[in-house]
Amino acid sequence: MRRRRVGIVGGGLLIIILIILSVYFHEFLREDIDESWLKPGSYVIYEQFFVWDENSEVDYMAWNVTKLWNGFIDLHLRSHGVNITGLMVELTVGDANLTADAATRKVVNGSDIVAYYIDKKWPFWIETNVTTGSTVDIWYGVTTIIGNDSIYVLGQQRNCWIIQYNWPSGSMKRWYDESSGILLKIHNVLYRQGFTIVVTETAVMTNIDSLHP
Repeated sequence: MRRRRVGIVGGGLLIIILIILSVYFHEFLREDIDESWLKPGSYVIYEQFFVWDENSEVDYMAWNVTKLWNGFIDLHLRSHGVNITGLMVELTVGDANLTADAATRKVVNGSDIVAYYIDKKWPFWIETNVTTGSTVDIWYGVTTIIGNDSIYVLGQQRNCWIIQYNWPSGSMKRWYDESSGILLKIHNVLYRQGFTIVVTETAVMTNIDSLHP
């Protein structure tokens, strides 16, 4: 009887251990994203400040969550870019709707300006279990966190992780909020047909509570 009881207890412990391990590996394989703010209606608006030669223009970029369903997230993105016509620099505007996997950020469907980024990862927030040297994957490619910085944004100081890209056509630096993973600032340098265009994009408005003082 004692051997049978020990066997039952041992078997029960083994089942519990297997359950714990399965939950652990399931969570390990998911990207650690703080989803408490991720709900329909969530948005961030960024001021886009363009500078080239002795010219400057201000416009706005925004993304917002339109729907959450079955582990996916529908988003809308509006952004301005740059077009060179002859010796003129013109700002262009693009609107797009897309669907991404809520856990991995991978874009599974998209229209217009984001169609090129299908199967790549949404770049407006990242996982939160990262540190300097961690790998980050967004739709501009895989890179690593080069450090952290405290920036003044949305009326407060926020601690951010920094990633950077360098290409022959320009460079990009991005600041992500450490606590939520949300993108707060971008600094772009673009080389286009003899022009050097500097674009700084900074979050100026949001309804996400964790980003408010």
